[in-house]
Amino acid sequence: MDFYFFQLINNLAGRWQPLDWFGVFCAEYLIFIMAFAIIVWTIFNKNNQRADAVIILEIILASFLSYLVKILVNLIYFRLRPFVAHDVNLLIGKISDGSFPSAHTFLSFVMAFGIYYYNKKLGIVLLILAAFVGISRIYVGVHYPSDVLGGIILAWLSVYLVNKVNWKKLLKI
Repeated sequence: MDFYFFQLINNLAGRWQPLDWFGVFCAEYLIFIMAFAIIVWTIFNKNNQRADAVIILEIILASFLSYLVKILVNLIYFRLRPFVAHDVNLLIGKISDGSFPSAHTFLSFVMAFGIYYYNKKLGIVLLILAAFVGISRIYVGVHYPSDVLGGIILAWLSVYLVNKVNWKKLLKI
């Protein structure tokens, strides 16, 4: 079932150059635009700088937590990437680490969920962009849909756990 949905998306690759360009852009570079948007938002945010520092700290910690979980998962369950296991339309360079969960997806969703907690409007925009990141990772041939779904769930759990900590009290802000 996972490979079936992978094929539905990945079989669109290589048919129309503008869509391929957009897919590669989203898969590799959109995450940096999201990070830049968060930095700009914190600079122009009406909150005080300490509150902004807490937001950035939470996003960094949730990203770190997600990455640690990915490392542990890959030690226990190393899933081959689609381009290794199947003949696929690969639009970006080959990556050698495990496919599950998608790191680009969890990092983009950590940013989106992390900001959504504080600013719903920007959070929704970032959630849409994060969805483009996840879908494009399938489109370019480097992840299965379940890798992307796993990345989304991991991001949500990481942000949830990090947000449970009372950072203002802990850091005496």
